[in-house]
Amino acid sequence: MKEILAPCGGFESLAAALNSGADAVYVGMKKFSARKNAENFSDDELMAACGECHKRGVKLYAALNTLVYDNELTELAECIETAARCGADGIIMQDLGAAALAEKICPQLPRHASTQMTLNSAEGAKAAAELGYSRVVLGRELSAEQIKNIAQGSPIETEIFVHGALCVCISGQCYMSSIFGGRSGNRGLCAQPCRLDFTHGSNHNVISLKDSSLITHLTEFEKMGISSYKIEGRMKRPEYVACAVNACFKSLRGATFDEEQLRNIFSRGGLTEGYFSGEMRNMQGTRGKDDVDSSAKALNGIKALYKDELPRLHVDIYTAVTSEAVTASASCGDIKVTVEGEPPQTAQNAPTTAESVCGRMSKLGGTQFKAGNITAQVNDGLYVPAAALNAVRRDLCEKLSAEVERKNTPVYRINIYSPVFPAKRPVPEKTTYRAEVYSKEQLKQALALDFEMIYAPMNILNDNTPDKDRIAVIPPFFLADCEKRAGERLAELMRAGFTKGMAQTLGHARLLREHKFEVLGGYRMNLLNSLSVGVCEKFGFSDVILSLEGTADRLSQIHGNIPRGILAYGRLPLMVMRRCPIADGAPCGKGGDGISRASSPCGEYITDRKGNKMPVLCDGNSVELLNPDTLILSDRPQTLSAFDFAVLKFTDETDVGAVLDMYKNNRKPSGKLTRGLYFRGAE
Repeated sequence: MKEILAPCGGFESLAAALNSGADAVYVGMKKFSARKNAENFSDDELMAACGECHKRGVKLYAALNTLVYDNELTELAECIETAARCGADGIIMQDLGAAALAEKICPQLPRHASTQMTLNSAEGAKAAAELGYSRVVLGRELSAEQIKNIAQGSPIETEIFVHGALCVCISGQCYMSSIFGGRSGNRGLCAQPCRLDFTHGSNHNVISLKDSSLITHLTEFEKMGISSYKIEGRMKRPEYVACAVNACFKSLRGATFDEEQLRNIFSRGGLTEGYFSGEMRNMQGTRGKDDVDSSAKALNGIKALYKDELPRLHVDIYTAVTSEAVTASASCGDIKVTVEGEPPQTAQNAPTTAESVCGRMSKLGGTQFKAGNITAQVNDGLYVPAAALNAVRRDLCEKLSAEVERKNTPVYRINIYSPVFPAKRPVPEKTTYRAEVYSKEQLKQALALDFEMIYAPMNILNDNTPDKDRIAVIPPFFLADCEKRAGERLAELMRAGFTKGMAQTLGHARLLREHKFEVLGGYRMNLLNSLSVGVCEKFGFSDVILSLEGTADRLSQIHGNIPRGILAYGRLPLMVMRRCPIADGAPCGKGGDGISRASSPCGEYITDRKGNKMPVLCDGNSVELLNPDTLILSDRPQTLSAFDFAVLKFTDETDVGAVLDMYKNNRKPSGKLTRGLYFRGAE
């Protein structure tokens, strides 16, 4: 299977995708789409779009790929029912609870694990399969070898982005837009703050990347077993969609395409394949005046790529002309239809011949059909006017089109189902404290204090680490390039006496579970509703830290049978990146290798336009960008009391005990601080 998957923000882009050669399209509905500001499709428009796709043998996937709150689940259920009723070929989902709800409502409707789920490893793909997903969408930050390894290890279909915008952050792990501006990318309203001019020394725009283009590698992806080649761009114009689809269409057929036109139609200082090649230098790019001017010029003539219907369905037609009737039959695969026209006339001069009938019935221009074997049998002495043959051909195409649409439109069994939550856990008598540490010194201090649990990266742990029952191992965040080594290290740690581990993604959870660790859920799991917590419980999690993007009030209302905590102190994470903005390339590894060698903060930072400094932490596996202000909730004990535990995250702090004492005594420090999103929330 090979599928060119095109973005469609509205009906004009849909036409551009269909007429340029897309095999499938993905669209947003009016709600719960990760591109809320796109035109998107109403319920009636979605039904019409499905019809337009299915009559051409093209698939349509509906994106319901935002995180949702408990009070939105009923409305989401209606959207899932609509997608199923319209005959969507699949739904793209990020939220674990939303996907569980979809399975209850329509188990036959395929679910695709959104790239926002951060399933960038073979274990991640296996976890998605275990939860019933039929396809996993891989992140844009993967190399060729990583893509190949995941595709070969995945029990379900894999989909990759082959063209379009690059987020500098690993998909699903960006909180910069919500923390800075109250607009959550995980909720479909990313304000793209990464495109602003962040600097490091004399280097500008250090976290704005060029667009990616891997279209020249499509035949390689075929050999890897990738199922779907996805183009990013539901916010882009139809000409962009047509240009990118056309390039993919030609590339898959071994033909050359206009790379300059593709670059000019939209780019940010050019295109890159830095992640794919593993050479991450010189990936920075911004959209300047030259790019805008090039786009304006490139628009000329592109509409020619999609102004006409693309013949894509092979059809054989047989026409019989007898004295009683003109009968035409068409075969398209295993679909057969027949129509009958007006009886022919007796020929007064030149009778109608089989050749002339075939000539008329071959004129399929303007339809989705291309002529195959066109034959006719005409009895002697008969005449059929050209207009009559044209009418027969039109009727035949319309009937065949309707039958193709009917056959390609899935009919699902839809269950009437309302979200059911477990009983709400009682408010704990006392909120306990946990620590997340970064360095050996912080771990030493934390172990000397009465933290209930300490989360620590595996690269600072060893056989001699004391009090192992109180420590949860944190595997490297980016598993794609170290999954095997991380597994081996986990096995060593298990033999040394460690028994618990923190999972920041489903891939982590499955890896930990495979090595017999008790799984504790991290805040990067992005849990915002009760159903998601329930999915984690069934998957084997013992407890979870809820999303840092929810308000404290909403988070406190989340039900579940397992303990729930929140991140209550520390520099909030803005991004996790594969590319270091300091080194202008791959993580340098000077602070450690992410697995075995101890690491330490590198002391570097990037600066925004107002002079705020954002620390950069590198462990050799990934790079974390932190908020300049520290989250403090020490003077809000009533907020913390609604949760089973509170996590204090330490990055560059030197006195762990002082922070814990501040929380135990409900003291608020002087100076600048942040409350995160716990009281103001994010759209």
